[in-house]
Amino acid sequence: LTARAEHRLKLRADNAQTRLAPWGLEAGCIGPERAHWIEQRDVQRAELDARFSVQRTAHALGQAGGPVSQDGARRSAFEWLRFPGVTAAHLAIELSGVNSDILGELIEDARYAPYLERQAEEQAALIRSDATPIPVALDYARIPGLSNEMVERLDAARPATLGDAARIRGITPAALTVILLHVKRAA
Repeated sequence: LTARAEHRLKLRADNAQTRLAPWGLEAGCIGPERAHWIEQRDVQRAELDARFSVQRTAHALGQAGGPVSQDGARRSAFEWLRFPGVTAAHLAIELSGVNSDILGELIEDARYAPYLERQAEEQAALIRSDATPIPVALDYARIPGLSNEMVERLDAARPATLGDAARIRGITPAALTVILLHVKRAA
């Protein structure tokens, strides 16, 4: 399923509750007990987010056994979790009574954050480039990075703009990015 999803970095099993609960509540398919549980979970997640937003120095992390270089920088606990070997235990955050599922989700959010930011930038660039014209005689087979499947679909449709290409069934954001870069280089 996720192999074909456009923005699959967001599609993790551990964050399904956070991603999908608002939709379920809006659709009315979640009962009052479950809605209350979701509300409590959201409150706990917000409190945990606040705790992890507090800035810490590399020195403080080092004293707690964190394997970081002493660069003098202050970073939030959320940012420190991106460093290899840094765990919640190194961050000196009170975690008693915290739901382990919520903590696990927050830690994974921290680790995925740089990649999600990059993906969001790529999405924004594609949206801004929607009207970028694609040359009529463009040979898609000569564009490195396009799969045979993408080449076949693009050759069959012959889109006039990048936006037209985006609306072709099965064309991936990665393929659009490759086409955009190729067209910009050729210009």
